[in-house]
Parts: sequence; structure tokens; C-alpha cells
Amino acid sequence: MKTAVGLFGAVVAAGLGLLALCVLVASGTTGRANARTCSTVLQSLPPGSGGAGPPGDPVKLGRRTLPTHGQVTVPLKPIGPQQTARWTREQLRNATTITAVARTRSVPPRGAVIAVATAIQESSLNNLDDGDRDSLGLFQQRPSQGWGTPAQLTDPVYATNAFFDALLKIRNWQTMPLSRAAQAVERSAAPGAYAKWEQAAGALVTTAWGTYAVTSITTGCDDTATADPTAVLTTRTPRSPSQAIAAARAEAGRPGWYRRCDNFVAQAYGYGSSGSATADVHWNRLVGAGLAHPGDGRPPPGALLFYDNHNVGHVALYLGGDLVASNDVLDTFSGEGAIAIVHRRELTNGHWRLRYRGWAEPAFPDAAGTSTLPIPKGIT
Repeated sequence: MKTAVGLFGAVVAAGLGLLALCVLVASGTTGRANARTCSTVLQSLPPGSGGAGPPGDPVKLGRRTLPTHGQVTVPLKPIGPQQTARWTREQLRNATTITAVARTRSVPPRGAVIAVATAIQESSLNNLDDGDRDSLGLFQQRPSQGWGTPAQLTDPVYATNAFFDALLKIRNWQTMPLSRAAQAVERSAAPGAYAKWEQAAGALVTTAWGTYAVTSITTGCDDTATADPTAVLTTRTPRSPSQAIAAARAEAGRPGWYRRCDNFVAQAYGYGSSGSATADVHWNRLVGAGLAHPGDGRPPPGALLFYDNHNVGHVALYLGGDLVASNDVLDTFSGEGAIAIVHRRELTNGHWRLRYRGWAEPAFPDAAGTSTLPIPKGIT
């Protein structure tokens, strides 16, 4: 099997949707599974499970009531340092194909994560027509070892089905570390190399699986035993993280941001508009750019925290010390749109009951204009 990962292509920008609002959940919960977000981390999935959590109470979204039976948890348990990358259109398409095959076969999301992580390590998610010895395709499977003909192994659907055929025969594959499950299928010369791609694979699978999918490394709740990590934000923005945080704090209590979460965080960082139609679109673009950290509950100050709300998503600015700046969350009447400084548990365990997607660097593809939010004096 080929184990070296090649260079990754340029970032692909996801298409903008038509919705331009960041809709909030006014009341209700996103189900019993989310009600346990601060006490349960990894959801173990039995064989054959589709990965959905218990349905729980319906979500109230304005005048609409949304069912919660479509929730899907993509369980991750990364071991060791994690890597990410920028993904080309072909790589994203191949990750989507792998995920679609998993869904068609009722393979749980965990299986899709293992398959995508394996394909990242084996082929950089490219459908290769060559490799080590006679290895071919996404998973670098070998005709000489009985995986199929060269034509079959360079068909992403066939290759993925062949991978799952082997994976599903492995006892307790769902509870194994990812690297062990992948190695049991691939028998690679570098068995530990798959582990570093678990978080990146989880992000790709979550994006491809459907609207209501989130990862489950963590819940976005606080961890009082650890301090905020040292800032590692590398993206260029008109304002520094400290300036963005100061601008957001200065806006606390001021109305006018109703359903404008993505615009608020963009304005804090110095832009007039975020460049994305919704928070979900923004998150998916940052996943494609390799700038997202799905399920990671230890963001540095200045990071963007993303949430699923069964519609178009929500994003808040992380201030540090488990506090976030968010629009709408403490509004006293519909349409107020006030900025509030709250504990981030308020978003997951308060009346909104949002499901945490993860954090991302403050990157704003296609952002434009200049912010109207002032920076308090003396902040650099």
C-alpha cells in the first residue's frame, strides 16, 4: 500500500446559498442527545447504527417546528497530533462519494470517517492510476491481492464498496482506534499513519453527510481544569484577534444584529461583510480550506465557534475564559438582535440548545467592505 501523502491543491470555495440570515432557535431543544452535551462526549454506536441520537423534543424555529429525528453524530476520538489540509474540488468530491456509499449501505458515520481518513493517507483523496507496485485508486488497493481489476479499483464507488466489505468483517471495528481499523483493512507498512487524519476526515464526512450532522469529540462546554491554549491563529485579517475581541466586547448590549451572526464576527475582524451567505456556508468553506477544527473544545481566544441549529447555523466570537460574544442569545423580544457576552455553555445548554460543530480560524473568504465597529483606544 502507498502511505505517503502528496501535496494538496488549492482551496475550493463552496457555493453560496440563497439564505442570508443567521436564524436562531427561539426555544425548545435539539433533542435528548444534546441535553447530555456536558456529561457525554463520545457516543458509542452499535453495529448497523446510523449514528442518530435520540429524537427528543422538536426544535422551535420562529413559527416552524422542526423534528429532531434527523440528527446524526459523527463520533471521533483522535489520538495524537492531528493534521489538516486544503482540499481541491476532486478531493472534496471523492470524500463525498465515500460518504454517500456509506449512507447507501447504512454504514455508520464512524465507518465513513475511517474510510475517508484511510483515503487521505493512501492517495491524498485522489483517484490515482498508479502507486506502490500495482496499487491503484483512492485506497491504493492492489489487483494482485484480489481487490479487483485495475478498472474496478479506479472506480471510486467500487473501491469504496470494496473497502467497506473488508472493514465490516472486522470484529468491533467501531470501537477500535481509527488507525487499528484502517490497518486491519489496508495492512500498510506504516500502520500508525492513519491516526493523524481522523479530525480532518470527520470534518469532511460531517460536511458531506447532511445538514444535521455534527462531530462528537467534545461539546463546546467549558473545561475548568485547563486554561485557554496559546493563540495559534495564522490567517490575515484587517484586525488582530485582540482588536476583534475588544470591538466585540464594546458592542455588548447594543441591538441591531438580529440574525446577523456571521456579519457580526466579520465586522469584529474589520470587514463590512463576511463573504458567506450563512454561518453553515462559512463553516463548510473553512473545512474545505483546512482551517476548521471540528469538535475541538479548546479554541484560542479570537477563534470563531460554529454551531448547528437545524437551519443555517450560528457562529460566535470566542473571547477567552469560556466566554463568547453572540447576537440574539439573550434577547428580550423578537428582532432585538442585541450582542451579549455569555458563557459558551449558554449556547449549548441554554434555551437554544445548539450543537457545537467546532472552531475555526477567523478567515472570511470573499469578505468585502470595512467594518463600522470601532476599535477601543489602546488596543493593538
